[in-house]
Amino acid sequence: MSEKKEMKIAEVKGRPMLHWIGKQPLETVKSFPAQLVETFNTDTIPKVPTFENLKNDWTNLLLHGDNREVMSTLLVNGFQNKVDFVYIDPPFNTGLDYVRKVKLRGTNKKLEGDEMSFDEQIMYENAFLESNFLQFMKDVLLLLSNLLNKDTGLIAVRIDYNYSHYIKVILDEVFSKDNFINEIIIGRSRETAGSHSKLEVTTESIYLYSKSNDYKLNQIFAKRPISEIAWTGFTMGGDRNPPERSFFNKIFLPLPGQHFTLKQEKCDKLIKEHFLRLKCKDCGCIYFYGDSEHNFNKQSKKKENRFKYYDISSSTEFKVVIELKECLNCGKDNFNVEYLGNDDVQVNNNWMDIPSYATTTGYPTENSEDLLNRIIRLCAKPDKVIMDCFNGSGTTAAVAQKLGMKWIACDINKSSIQTTSSRLQSIIRGQEKIIQKEKGKLKLEERKTFYTSFAHYKINDYDVQIQHNELKELVIEHLGIKRLRIDSFFDGTLGTELVKIIPFNHPLSLYDVQLVKNELGKRKDETRNIILVSLGMEVNVKTEIDSYNKLRPVNKIRTIELRTDKKYGSFFVHKPAQADISITKQKDKAKVIIKDFISPTILQRLNIDSKLFQAQIKDFRSQIDVVLIDTNYKGDVFNICISDVPEKKKDFIIGEYEFELNDRNSKIAVKIIDMLGEEVLKIF
Repeated sequence: MSEKKEMKIAEVKGRPMLHWIGKQPLETVKSFPAQLVETFNTDTIPKVPTFENLKNDWTNLLLHGDNREVMSTLLVNGFQNKVDFVYIDPPFNTGLDYVRKVKLRGTNKKLEGDEMSFDEQIMYENAFLESNFLQFMKDVLLLLSNLLNKDTGLIAVRIDYNYSHYIKVILDEVFSKDNFINEIIIGRSRETAGSHSKLEVTTESIYLYSKSNDYKLNQIFAKRPISEIAWTGFTMGGDRNPPERSFFNKIFLPLPGQHFTLKQEKCDKLIKEHFLRLKCKDCGCIYFYGDSEHNFNKQSKKKENRFKYYDISSSTEFKVVIELKECLNCGKDNFNVEYLGNDDVQVNNNWMDIPSYATTTGYPTENSEDLLNRIIRLCAKPDKVIMDCFNGSGTTAAVAQKLGMKWIACDINKSSIQTTSSRLQSIIRGQEKIIQKEKGKLKLEERKTFYTSFAHYKINDYDVQIQHNELKELVIEHLGIKRLRIDSFFDGTLGTELVKIIPFNHPLSLYDVQLVKNELGKRKDETRNIILVSLGMEVNVKTEIDSYNKLRPVNKIRTIELRTDKKYGSFFVHKPAQADISITKQKDKAKVIIKDFISPTILQRLNIDSKLFQAQIKDFRSQIDVVLIDTNYKGDVFNICISDVPEKKKDFIIGEYEFELNDRNSKIAVKIIDMLGEEVLKIF
């Protein structure tokens, strides 16, 4: 983008208002440079994401960068008032460790995929001071309010008890207290332990706000809670069930003298329609009652005792049980009544009936698709634009894609972008099969609309920043530096000394030394000595530091040069992953074969040498998460023509790919992403 454009942000007028140290208004935003990195199923996407260019031929947007810079860029480029619904699950500022857990494919080898940039680690590891966190959230919410449709826009903010009260007041300020709709109660995956002085915490909240009074929530229905099916715990007069009742009745009907909270006719109907089932508490086997409609055993006349038996591990029906006294698999009689239910109860603000977290991607704090499905269906209709600026594992985008919505997702974390890209490719491939099946069966107006393309942009050259910050984080870990959370100049302490890490894009210079002197001049009471950490050092720096130290009883300076220092010189130098790929062309076809792949980073995380690794890990494909191929690479944007995204974590990539060539002289690019998110790009 050649020119920098800006736009003014209107002052918020909501009440009440929360105050904190250093609170600042957000008055203007500007557009940052955007770089188109990858496309999937489209070749018409513009170099810069502008709403006018996407209006008639929508392409979903996967944006890599700081969410404030991303949203500023969108606002300046025409997205003001164009988003219909926003869902965010921001960091809760709790100080917990949010590290992605990954596992090599087809093995039990687990890795800690610490793919977060330094900036994101600050965000997640509570290096946000309270005031910084509140200012950050105020800016984010204000930008989102400007992106939302001014008449019908809705926003849902997930938060836990640590900061929910503060975020609620900021939402009142940004969106107005009058536009508060509901607090929705959801379940919590990591329950806080109870004690003598504190109750166990099992819930979190979603705050739902509108932009105006013109919004309309959709009617959403849920399965009837099991509590409404179970019988009451108090005794009623009379004996409703005869002593000779069958085993089936013993399980599904109340005890003598008790009754269902629902009418018996309703319960009978639920049983007949297979909405009630038995599940073995010990091994998980499932048993359905077989009514006359499902005549499993024509010779048996004991209809009340017929059960259809499923193996829960494979969901395969394999036996009909005439009289069920104990589980056929484990021999126990420890059964649980489960309600599968039909959607006949309108939802309220208690959503404890569905899981709020999931563990499908290995990504920390992954939201469940059940939760996102319900909140999106409640707040938006198909064909509307859904946005999530704390993308994480990409659940918002994934569910929006499945529901036929348009979506915009952004995240500061490169691993988040890669995880989401793989997830969406897999979903879209499945939707394309559905579209093909519908073509010959349904009329055009009856077919479901899916937006089956997306584009991945970098905003503000973010990869360059991440590489520096990730290296800086490795240095902190390598040297054992303790970070300083409240110091804007020094990075941490090593023992009793203050540490300053010099940017790694240049050697330690006299200018860097002077900056340290200037900072110390402002701190008259500071008595600690200083360590300067660098990759390289200009020749005249040592002389300057020696002269300075002779005149100083305190604040003496010493250096650690990471390449040559005797104590710390073994600092890990990153070695990129290597791939052995062959390609052959015959007439109008090409074939790509991945022969070998090795990731030194994975070896280091597993603390294993290459020979032992090859002995333990029989298939090199266990290291590979995704393979992408551009069959006509132009040298700037990677267009995903072939994507190999294994459906399950235990599955391997195929490794061999044959495809048609429109031009024998075209370049072929192969991108391999390993299980830790590192990319290898080979161009043929």
